Amino acid sequence: MSGPSVSEAAPGRPLDGDDAQTSAPSPLPSDELDRKMGCKVTVRCAWDASAGVFFVHDSPIPGLTTEAPTMPALLCKLPGMIRDLLGLEDGAYIDIYVERVPR
Repeated sequence: MSGPSVSEAAPGRPLDGDDAQTSAPSPLPSDELDRKMGCKVTVRCAWDASAGVFFVHDSPIPGLTTEAPTMPALLCKLPGMIRDLLGLEDGAYIDIYVERVPR
């Protein structure tokens, strides 16, 4: 019996008779790599009892200010805002550490 036919080639691999050449991806400049790879951020949040909201108390990211009625709602807002402010790709991975501080 002979080897696998062209139609039986593994998915994602070029077929034996295929003349298409695939090149390796070019290396990214460091600033572009940073935008694609993401980052780690620690955000300090506090509760404002008079307003009834959690808010960003302190952050290493200039301009990061937001509030929400619950901590889960605040946590949902942070990734998108951080990506926007840092110029990261929409799907960039971000480790967000939240510290709750007394006001």
